[in-house]
Amino acid sequence: MSAGGDAVVAALVVLGMLVVLPLGLRLLGPGVVPAPRSPLWVLAGVAGATSLAVPRGPLAVALAACFGAATAVLVLAAARLAVRASAPAPRERGLPVPVRAATGATTVVGLVLPGVGAAALVAERGGWGLLGFDGTYLALTVPHMLYAGFGAALVAGSVAALARRDGGPDAFAVAGAWGVPLGTGLVLVGYFVGDVAELAGALVLALALWATAWATVRSLVRDGAVPSAARALLAVGAVAVAVAMLLAVWWAAGEAMGFPHPGLDVMAATHGVANALGFVLCSLLAVRLVRNAAETRTADRAAVAASADVAPPAPDDDARATAPRGRGGDVPPAGEETA
Repeated sequence: MSAGGDAVVAALVVLGMLVVLPLGLRLLGPGVVPAPRSPLWVLAGVAGATSLAVPRGPLAVALAACFGAATAVLVLAAARLAVRASAPAPRERGLPVPVRAATGATTVVGLVLPGVGAAALVAERGGWGLLGFDGTYLALTVPHMLYAGFGAALVAGSVAALARRDGGPDAFAVAGAWGVPLGTGLVLVGYFVGDVAELAGALVLALALWATAWATVRSLVRDGAVPSAARALLAVGAVAVAVAMLLAVWWAAGEAMGFPHPGLDVMAATHGVANALGFVLCSLLAVRLVRNAAETRTADRAAVAASADVAPPAPDDDARATAPRGRGGDVPPAGEETA
């Protein structure tokens, strides 16, 4: 890759560490991630981002390892979630079993894969190899694990939980939620097996994300109950991932079959930016808006119910003026009938 391509990749990694990862953890909530609102997550991202700005060597490795320690906590959270799969998180209660299973799978995989990216970051900043890979391969693994691994998994799981068709789950959303972890895993296996296997993984991942995008458009973007800002962000995300994954399939097919395809610099500036900014970031922001709106509606209903339980509303002046009169022309006390 050129220096310009390296700069684009580094910028996307910084965005992923400082914005996307903390945002996604807050959406998962304390039932899944320990202290998701803690500034320590952002500080870990700052350490990881700073490791890209200093020369390769012990200091860069130490800073990258700080980020790696944070991702190790996420791996432990994923293990705990997998063990207690039969006890759904608070946000998942009430979801149909297929949807709950799909969102659980996306959450577990999404929490594990940043650790893979962190391991690649530590090795790359130390100038070492890792499992037979080095240099550009390791550098590109970091953003892929933050966006295709963590971000896309969370988006697919969230869409599966939110999208409804004819009173039930959106089948495309559920299929997408299952397909994203499967496709990401196949792409990782393809790194070790060969270009054809990597192409197969890219196709599965692309189909899964296209299914998620289609479910987003037909079940959420067109839903008038979804806040307008969220619908706009979801529409941007759906278009962006459709284009981004078409580029990914083109690149993987070109690598496997030998026909012309975009280079890594072009892929970073197009596929990488579209996937990171257009799809993952916009979609996660939209999910946050949808959640906030739902929580506000719930709080409003609870407040109305609480006020109704405390006391009946006082009659206004007009109501008192037209109320039936008791003896002597007085308005009778509540509960007293007129003679």
